Amino acid sequence: MQIPVARPQASWTPDRASRLKYLCLVPVVLYDSIFFLLPLVFLIWIGFWSVENYQAVPGFSIANYSDIFSQFFSRSRYAYAIAQSVWVSATTTLLGLLLCYPFALGLVFLVPARLQRFALVLAIAPFWTSYILRLYAWQTVINTNGLLNTVLLRLGWIDAPLQIIFTQMGTRIGLLHYLAPIMILILYLVLRNIDQTLLKASENLGANLWQSFWRVLVPLSRPGLVYCVVFGSIISLGDVLSGIVLGGGTGKSLLGSFPLFSTVILNEYAASTNLPRTSALATLLIGLMVIILVLGLQFAAIDD
Repeated sequence: MQIPVARPQASWTPDRASRLKYLCLVPVVLYDSIFFLLPLVFLIWIGFWSVENYQAVPGFSIANYSDIFSQFFSRSRYAYAIAQSVWVSATTTLLGLLLCYPFALGLVFLVPARLQRFALVLAIAPFWTSYILRLYAWQTVINTNGLLNTVLLRLGWIDAPLQIIFTQMGTRIGLLHYLAPIMILILYLVLRNIDQTLLKASENLGANLWQSFWRVLVPLSRPGLVYCVVFGSIISLGDVLSGIVLGGGTGKSLLGSFPLFSTVILNEYAASTNLPRTSALATLLIGLMVIILVLGLQFAAIDD
């Protein structure tokens, strides 16, 4: 009688795991290539085309960029629009951090663990509605005859309506409403994964609450802070809806009354339908975003 011998079953080897990992990445790579990378490359390529008889002609010419840089500080004054966009982006991102970081701290350290997910869902609930719908809702709130001014006037706290609509403050309100849920989510995930025994250890070593916060908690949450800065800056630079619907296209600031660069790009295309020139302007904005992204990732990677 022959005794059956159990055959060894195929084991899960690292090579098979690696192949499966790369196989799972294929749909993501295809999706990003088709719907993001190819349109981006096409946009940059169009920037080198020319216009003849009101039609875009494929080719390779730097005439669009030469014309743009010749007007950088005169006529169209693109440099001032870029500076205005950077100013609004930086201040909006800073305000977002000042508002969202304490909220995320309270969510992690004050809210009971069983309620944190529910509170987080409430924090990101604005994303369940359309962005443009939220902007028009803000119009009814901050308008000259809107809800905010009406309440403040009836309470006697102000003598005249506040001019918020069609200013840079209105632009920042719209941007903050868009950025806050994502910032809160990023900061919550980073703070939630911090080992809280380190905070107790610093307390046992004699550190007060402020020292533990500044020397332990902030350095450990630095990646989340950097990602929020990168995300907020890039979104604020590229957003055009808040600047038009709530900001009116132009707003006074320390730099003067200049439109945002994203608004300039939209207005240039609407006025001339010169697609190659508009693509060249958009490429400059993309280049600025890439610089911010690279600097942010490098700063996040620096060891403490």
